[in-house]
Amino acid sequence: MKIDYKTYCDKVKGCYLGKNIGGTLGAPFECFRGVYDIDFFMQDVSSPVPNDDVDLQLVWLSAVEHEGKNLDSHTLARYWENYVSAQISEYGTGKNNYSMGIVPPLSGYLRNENRESNGAWIRTEIWACLCAGNPALAANYAYYDACVDHSGEGIYAAVFTAAVEAAAFFESDVFKLIETGLSYLPEKCGVRNAVNVVLRSFKNGEDWKTARKKLLIAEPSSFGEIGGEWKGIPSVPASDKCPVQEKDNDIPKAVHGYDAPASIGIVLIGWLYGGGDFGKSVCIATNCGEDTDCTAGTLGAILGIIGGADKIPDKWKNGCSEKIAVCTLRPDLLLNVPETVSALCERVVKQFPVISSERCGFTERGFEITCARLDYDEQAFYPYQQENFKELLAESPRTARFHFGGLTVKVDFGESLAKIEEGVEKRITVTLCNKLYLSQYLNVEIAGVPEEWNIVNGARRAVGLEHWHGSKVGHSNSFEMVFTPRALKNYKYDLVLQISVNGRGEKYFVPVTLINGD
Repeated sequence: MKIDYKTYCDKVKGCYLGKNIGGTLGAPFECFRGVYDIDFFMQDVSSPVPNDDVDLQLVWLSAVEHEGKNLDSHTLARYWENYVSAQISEYGTGKNNYSMGIVPPLSGYLRNENRESNGAWIRTEIWACLCAGNPALAANYAYYDACVDHSGEGIYAAVFTAAVEAAAFFESDVFKLIETGLSYLPEKCGVRNAVNVVLRSFKNGEDWKTARKKLLIAEPSSFGEIGGEWKGIPSVPASDKCPVQEKDNDIPKAVHGYDAPASIGIVLIGWLYGGGDFGKSVCIATNCGEDTDCTAGTLGAILGIIGGADKIPDKWKNGCSEKIAVCTLRPDLLLNVPETVSALCERVVKQFPVISSERCGFTERGFEITCARLDYDEQAFYPYQQENFKELLAESPRTARFHFGGLTVKVDFGESLAKIEEGVEKRITVTLCNKLYLSQYLNVEIAGVPEEWNIVNGARRAVGLEHWHGSKVGHSNSFEMVFTPRALKNYKYDLVLQISVNGRGEKYFVPVTLINGD
């Protein structure tokens, strides 16, 4: 299967127009719980409405434009620290952790009450558009993105959404796309359960309000608890279409910050019960309440990819401004914020050959895109092109990965993560993975360990790595850093793994930050 340049451009434009329309539609009802009956914008939309769902993707676009395809969570975290001004919720916690020297995926997990909320899956369109027709690659980038400030269900929701959106460039059947997304998830997780609850309700002939209630009972969300039951706001007073709401005591109280599963379920409610109609679908998603700008915005993006910009009704395209107004960023010339959705799409399209060069064939009229396998396939992963993100999902948030030209370094911080205590033994496992078609000997020195800590087996060692081909021992090797912290005087300790390659001039540096405290 292939799509041509014109079709691809139209689908990218449809993606971001749909994102903008749905996000604008749902904006007034964000953080409130209720069931509404709206069928169009309820607020004044003559001016652009700022939307963090789009803002954050501008940071990733800048990262792609300046760094190319060799992005990982550490590169994205640096851009996040430089350009995201928002300090709220998981955004701020991820920044604060990274500024402390705590690297992804620990930055998305440690002291993060909102790690399973909605901040990551709402910004996946950039990866879907740059990996059109290759959901495995989109899911891989979505993992690198999400683990900067999320963990657990926050990452699973991002992986699911990115895979669905990337597949939607070639597939339009809702059930096949949902199946594609599910194939990228662990067998047991809240997002999968939320999807299955909605699918059962729909297939049993229940209405969308029943599906919504069953969803919120099965996977409670704290998002609608932030503002409580809808009573109206100054820009959108309560009315017949969005009446004052009463508390539904059947819906249990949620764990604070556990929002991603229910929100993904609401996206599917709008999609299934909307029957492919763009306006009806985004309105149903909004009418379910909770994180309305995100659910309607993401659904709008999916439908925009499937049908392209030309298939979005003029009523909706002309209904709100196409200008981009940012609210969570610190702009400068490197970020280069686009002024309109059209300008954003033009820049995204230019980067497709950079990220997806292996599926991009140039023609006289631009390029055409070849589709990969849409469902998850273990055999579709090839070494050196991308990581198998299911391996990443299976690892705990205590393991950080660092990618270099010929080497991947994995640092497992142990059960206590980055925390150290006086007189308590600390074990850190370091795994070195060969990425070259060459055997390597690595010289590793652990710098910055105080003398009082008495590191077992010394601070220097040689580690051999075999060639991928013809070796039973594999391409990786591991060792443990074992020490007992003593005479703790500082609030944190910055250790560094200094890795040099024997016989070559390459040197790699891996930071290992340890925290004395909670």
